[in-house]
Amino acid sequence: MPLPQFVKFHDLLQIVESFCGSKPARIRTLDRDSEGFSGATVLRVVVQEGLHTPEVEYCLRGWPPDSLQRERLLDLHRLLEHIHKCGVKQVPVPLRSRFGTTLYAEASQFWQLEPWMPGRADFSSAPSDARLRNAMIALAQWHDAAARFEPRSSEGNWFKSTAAATSPTVEDRLERIERFYTQDVRKLREIIGNTISLGSWGTDYSELAQLARQILNAFDQSVQSIGSELQSYRETRFRLHPCLRDVWHDHVLFDGEQVTGLIDPNAAKSETPATDLARLLGSFLGDDSDRWDVALIAYRTVRPLSDREAKVARVIDRSTVLLSGMTWLERLFVHQQNYASPPRILDRLRQIVPRMERLTNRHQSVIL
Repeated sequence: MPLPQFVKFHDLLQIVESFCGSKPARIRTLDRDSEGFSGATVLRVVVQEGLHTPEVEYCLRGWPPDSLQRERLLDLHRLLEHIHKCGVKQVPVPLRSRFGTTLYAEASQFWQLEPWMPGRADFSSAPSDARLRNAMIALAQWHDAAARFEPRSSEGNWFKSTAAATSPTVEDRLERIERFYTQDVRKLREIIGNTISLGSWGTDYSELAQLARQILNAFDQSVQSIGSELQSYRETRFRLHPCLRDVWHDHVLFDGEQVTGLIDPNAAKSETPATDLARLLGSFLGDDSDRWDVALIAYRTVRPLSDREAKVARVIDRSTVLLSGMTWLERLFVHQQNYASPPRILDRLRQIVPRMERLTNRHQSVIL
């Protein structure tokens, strides 16, 4: 695939050389099956430092030039350095440039270069209890190291540890549920009902519209029960420390049964570890309660997890299911965001709808 139009190849050579001292032999974008939805520029870089030395692969990421983003990224990089030094080698730590910093400003972006982690995000195609346990152990080790991070004063805004505090995720989910319930469901129904086509979706639009209606119906039938469950934890106090917050199926790499990478930590922030358990196990296991138990037992072999944290992880997972489809509809129909691969969006929505409908069935069985 071609490189992004806004950046010149010469600039990329200079950026990479500033970090590793050598110009790259090859640079390419990710293929559509690998690229994410964040909008960040992500390039795969191959460097060979000498004629007889092996090639080394790196991931080059470009971020919008926002000053607050810059400060947060620098703080995150120091957290990752700490976690790696604690023995969690699955963490890709950004390199420092010849200027001593982990970010390089060029071509209207902040750039970072980090090792390209080996392995594949293929748990869904080759699930096993051994892989599940190893993923939980790696996540618990990440949490254990992160809880021992000593932030500087500025880093405390994002990465401080607290013995007892309410969960920002629980509060955020309740606010989003309230907004969708009182305002946005009706707006989305009107927009979808009046929209004949959408951007470059073409013949895929009819399926998108059908999935959207299914998501709205499932939301209507489950929102009150999930909102009530989440509300019961609004004032509950948990231990908070840096967590990944977006650790899901595609961010955990395997080679055989071993975890080789915990990648894309850019959403990291202080939270209850239950948020990471909810995000990862929901994407790995869906509603398989027995295997959730297997996973939590493995996590507890490394660090404590209270029954309250385990229970709220399940509630947060259900709120994720409730809100994920609605968030996609808002992106597509309200904000009209364009994505490079509509079929990938359809795949995501096809996965979301059955879990939302199971929420509806669960709610109805509780009533009966």
